[in-house]
Amino acid sequence: MKPEERDYDENREERKARKARERALKRKILLIISSIVIVLAIIIVLVLVILLKGRIDAENNQIGSEAVTSLSMTYVGDKTVFSSSDENVTSNSSTNGSTETEDLGPVPTIDISNVSSPDVYMVRVKDNAQVLDQNSTARIYPASMTKIMTVLVAIEHIDDLSATYTFDGTEFNTAYAQGAATAGFEAGETVPVLDILYGIMLPSGADACYAICNYVAGSEADFVTLMNQKAQEIGMTSTNFVNATGLQDENHYSTCQDMAKLLEYAVKNETFKTIFSTHIYTTKATSVHSAGIALSSTTFVNLASSTLDNGATIVGGKTGYTDEAGHCLASMATDANGVEYILVTAGAAGDVNATPHINDAVTIYSQLPAA
Repeated sequence: MKPEERDYDENREERKARKARERALKRKILLIISSIVIVLAIIIVLVLVILLKGRIDAENNQIGSEAVTSLSMTYVGDKTVFSSSDENVTSNSSTNGSTETEDLGPVPTIDISNVSSPDVYMVRVKDNAQVLDQNSTARIYPASMTKIMTVLVAIEHIDDLSATYTFDGTEFNTAYAQGAATAGFEAGETVPVLDILYGIMLPSGADACYAICNYVAGSEADFVTLMNQKAQEIGMTSTNFVNATGLQDENHYSTCQDMAKLLEYAVKNETFKTIFSTHIYTTKATSVHSAGIALSSTTFVNLASSTLDNGATIVGGKTGYTDEAGHCLASMATDANGVEYILVTAGAAGDVNATPHINDAVTIYSQLPAA
């Protein structure tokens, strides 16, 4: 083979090899570009999915928000319940299409001709229907019914009712000097705050009142400020407190209607209602009282039975008595159908050992509807 032919053949092979390398390079470039395009496409799809999901969630949230705009929150002591602001909304448990408002029928007819108390007010709790009104807005001295407010204010201002307070002796000495009833706590005794509240409500202990005033506000005067603030908040427009015990003072006054308003508010607090409804309670053992102190309700101790012949049940009560106030009682009962009523009576005559207020409550509650 001539040299010229050999050189030509070598150049042709080099061109073939170079073209082969160029084709391989183009395939690699195309593969890389294709991979990049696929990755970008996946990213775009993911972004679109995320955006679409966000839009769907936002629309669902908007629908959920619109569904609850007709609901309002109402505070009822320890619990918060929802009530509908739409008059057309009906109860889920209703089977006849009626609204949540229960038809309780007409208020009971009560004969109070044999009632000793000159001032009487009774209300049906469910619909706030007035059952009895005899001098309900006349000024009265509330005596120890005052302690309803004392216990309520204490509960609302104490975060931990298992916390303790140590009596220094001034609490009992002050109560004794005033001739006030005591729960029996003694100097040096360390007692859970909850036990002190029972000592206020059940035996009407002034010593317990002074202890709780010191614990909550530092003094009775500052505690009374809280009591009057609460009275205004509740709407007790004809009430003024000057002490936490109910001891007689011309500037310490209320009305049967205001006291009913207070009790109706207070029993919505579950802790208060539990204390208010207790017949007998034994305090925790202390270094002074190794077996605790047995505390009895001044209401229930004077009742033969809290369940009456017509099926009504007296749930709880707070008695009161001073010479000027007479006998008074703020109580709560349910009829045989479980409907709740609040009754406040005041001004019944009788000596300190008489029970005209208890008798009046039995007379009135015994006329509630039977099952």
